[in-house]
Amino acid sequence: MTELSSGLQAVISNFTGVEDSSEGVTIEQAELLKLLEIMRTLHSLATNLEIEVRCLRDMEAGRQAGSFVEDEATELLTDMLPAVDGNVVTPDFGRKS
Repeated sequence: MTELSSGLQAVISNFTGVEDSSEGVTIEQAELLKLLEIMRTLHSLATNLEIEVRCLRDMEAGRQAGSFVEDEATELLTDMLPAVDGNVVTPDFGRKS
């Protein structure tokens, strides 16, 4: 993100002196091509950042959905199990005492 914001700040800085010009502005073709290349690079950085943020949001939503499903399944299975209050299970392995 630093590269994107610092790149945009550099482009803005290049045009700071132009803001006050009332005569109009001319730019050499080489400078214009350089500016276009910088803008393409910044566009690529912005696109990559948007994709990264979208992926992180999707991952977080997946975690929340997984947690919800786990909680619901646990509650449903707990309701399906018989009550264990007072039940005593004694193992019988066929030995006679």
